[in-house]
Amino acid sequence: MKHRLLELLCCPVCYKTLELEVFNTWDRDFPDHIFLHAQCRNWCSLNQCSPDEVTAEQCSSCYRQEVVDAKLTCTNCGSQYPVVGGIPRMLKSQLLTESLASYHQDFIDRYGDRFKHLAKKKKSEERKKLATLHLFGYQWTTFVKNFSYFKEIFLGFVRPFLTSEDFANKLVLDVGCGSGRPASVAASFGAEVVGVDLSEAVQTAHSLSTHYPLLHVVQGDAYALPFKPCFDFVYCVGVIQHVPDPSAVLMSISRVVAPGRRLIIWVYGIREFWYQPIEWLRKLTVKLPFTILRVLSYVLAVLTEITFLMPYRILTRIPFLEKVAKKIPGRIYANFPFRENVIGWFDRLGAPVTYYFSKEDVENMLNNAEFERIEVVARPDASASWVASAIRKSSSL
Repeated sequence: MKHRLLELLCCPVCYKTLELEVFNTWDRDFPDHIFLHAQCRNWCSLNQCSPDEVTAEQCSSCYRQEVVDAKLTCTNCGSQYPVVGGIPRMLKSQLLTESLASYHQDFIDRYGDRFKHLAKKKKSEERKKLATLHLFGYQWTTFVKNFSYFKEIFLGFVRPFLTSEDFANKLVLDVGCGSGRPASVAASFGAEVVGVDLSEAVQTAHSLSTHYPLLHVVQGDAYALPFKPCFDFVYCVGVIQHVPDPSAVLMSISRVVAPGRRLIIWVYGIREFWYQPIEWLRKLTVKLPFTILRVLSYVLAVLTEITFLMPYRILTRIPFLEKVAKKIPGRIYANFPFRENVIGWFDRLGAPVTYYFSKEDVENMLNNAEFERIEVVARPDASASWVASAIRKSSSL
């Protein structure tokens, strides 16, 4: 992590400020002059001064310094959170213990005595959250390539409310960043992006920050986001349908969207009748080992390529048959490489929780989460799904 994050992070328990104790750092080989001015808006953590007193050269030097291992301590409640491999692990006690014990026992061995409650693994009652942590951790550390075509997919998740130009020079939060594909695209548009995800996919996302100096990655729970409401806008694509309580997550997101600022979400719509067999299949596939699920996803991707996507490509080239082609299920995958179809199957068959929303459902959830000026539109040329834009109300929750 970079010291810059201290201005943006807060304790997910009480939402107060954090103090940083650094164990070790390393310098990245970024250009000397990345910025025209200091990026922090209120306080420079590294130099302990106002950003007005920090030169562009000092700010660039700070962005080259990566805090690899460290401890974050809440100044109010005393909760402690490790920084492991450059990633702040901002999870509450049970999830944090499970994640570290599963993936970072070496950190516990080296630094466990500097923390409270990290040495022993506790039995967790949050089974659905843990299943999600492990599933998407596997998915987004297995399908890791940041495909060049993903820019168009990402824009499809946020159109018509955002274009690539809307990201330039903005501070943006990506809720549920997964392997970092959306976040890296947003960073390529010129935004400073903070990506947060529950799963170990944050490791993959963080690796992309080697190429994008303005990309930060945090491990956190969407139910208790560890951020201050300081972002120019927030987006959340493909996440809300995979959490046990979508309304609670939207309420959590609402807290980190500043009054008058915008939230963009993309969620599943209610599926057509042909989709029901997939739901029946899901009852079995969510219990499969990930390696077997990966093979099954490949097989199903081959079958859909033969039965749906190849006919779609042929029909779109025949005059007067375009309308017929647009009724073919899953046609959006015809525009992307085969591997994306495999990922799609893995996602829909493996996610422990999946919800499907009507337009009214989306509007009601956003309204209940204290948003206004709500607009919900169907995502074009894709299976039923919604893209929504909403503005955070000025009144506090």
